[in-house]
Amino acid sequence: MFSKRIAMAMLSAVLVSTLSVAPTAAKRPLPPVPPGSEVEPGMTSDQQALSDAKVAAAEAYVADIEASGTDLASLQCVTPNATPTADATIQSSCYVPQSYLPVQARDQTKGYYCGPAVGQVIANYSWAVSSTSNKYSQNTIAGWMSTDTYGGTGAWWLAEGLNQATANSPREPANWTWVVTPLQDSDRDGTTADELHAYVRSNVSASKMPLAISVKPHDYYSRYNLRSWPQTVASPGHWITAYGWYDSYRPGSTSARISYTDSSRDEGGATGKFSDPTLWIATMINEHTRQFVW
Repeated sequence: MFSKRIAMAMLSAVLVSTLSVAPTAAKRPLPPVPPGSEVEPGMTSDQQALSDAKVAAAEAYVADIEASGTDLASLQCVTPNATPTADATIQSSCYVPQSYLPVQARDQTKGYYCGPAVGQVIANYSWAVSSTSNKYSQNTIAGWMSTDTYGGTGAWWLAEGLNQATANSPREPANWTWVVTPLQDSDRDGTTADELHAYVRSNVSASKMPLAISVKPHDYYSRYNLRSWPQTVASPGHWITAYGWYDSYRPGSTSARISYTDSSRDEGGATGKFSDPTLWIATMINEHTRQFVW
């Protein structure tokens, strides 16, 4: 069990090493609950400490960006009313903050292999393989994730599989550990979209790593759905790979977006790259297991 001194030391290491989790290894994940359940197993104290450290580092990164004023640059992109010279200067400095990783989508090879497909996308990126190659087969990754054993992939086993699929890869930051984190409204503002956007932003822009996100892709009772799933589906859950973000999150706005790959061409969805408002995806996570892996 972590002492406060150890936890604080680990947090300091995370902040210094640009969002790489400290080298203390988490205990082997618990087996997932049966497919279709909306609840994942609870976290051990070690796993909670790793998650807390990563969250703190992400929040510190985003706070630093906001303090620098960088996010305000896009506010200059209003209709200019100054001199022509000044107008040209303003327009040349206009941009919307954004960042993306060079990932490639992969179609899942079995109906319940969305987890291994996400693992393949992330492994291919981590090992910097060509766009037409795969570092590992989905069957190999499914073995690491116990997907065939359970007929699906729980968050803990997906993290375990990613740890094996990306270990010692050239793009993986030093001392990296894949962590399961619950998405929570930590600032009590009535939404988790701001937290999710911060986590995706820090992981993609600082750590240069994708995230694995599990949602109900198009539930009949949900207000939102993935654009990659235009039709309703009775799904126990679906994994996608978040690889990019666009714009700063503002309360209630849908301008902030998350880019992701999907793998479900033969399962009712689509395979390729897509982008949806962060607000939508955060809501779909909360309607499912409330967890993601990063």
